[in-house]
Amino acid sequence: MRDPYQVLGVSPNASDDEIKQAYRKLAKKYHPDLNPGDENAARKMQEVNAAYEQIKNPEKAQQSSQSGYDPFGGYQRSYQQGAYRYIRMGRHQEALNILSNSTHRNAHWYYLSALANNGLGNDVTAMEHIRKAVSMAPDNALYLQTLRRMQAGEEAYREQAGSYKGFSMRGSPCASLCLCYLCQLFCCRGPICC
Repeated sequence: MRDPYQVLGVSPNASDDEIKQAYRKLAKKYHPDLNPGDENAARKMQEVNAAYEQIKNPEKAQQSSQSGYDPFGGYQRSYQQGAYRYIRMGRHQEALNILSNSTHRNAHWYYLSALANNGLGNDVTAMEHIRKAVSMAPDNALYLQTLRRMQAGEEAYREQAGSYKGFSMRGSPCASLCLCYLCQLFCCRGPICC
């Protein structure tokens, strides 16, 4: 089978609504009820249904790929498209699972891996992979922007961690009184009445 996005005539970055509209348009064109006896239309409708199912249900495609069947007909790029859809859905582990099945690790693979790892909180791996993507494709504005965004997040984390002083009661009479009251409760088995 061809690339499912190509079958539907949409971009891999198409929204769910755009994908649904493309599917409906093709279904109206090739549906067997509208083309009785036309074997070419029936075959095309099967291809459209299979492509739509692969895009809308990447879990089945992933399970098929783990069993040794390439659901995208050998298109390494389609693995990356499936991973991208998982990332858009916030399902970062599934995206990494799909990416791990891809043997072709180009700049886009490292970019997607960086996004998925970042979503899972694997910041070190995310930074390594986005830097690798930028080194492989230094003119790609999207990769550069993502690198800057991740670096800015890393800097904000360092600043926040650097300003953390721990728990302190200096200068806070309320905190001191609350702590004194708690000590009385636990140590003296009740407050001391004056």
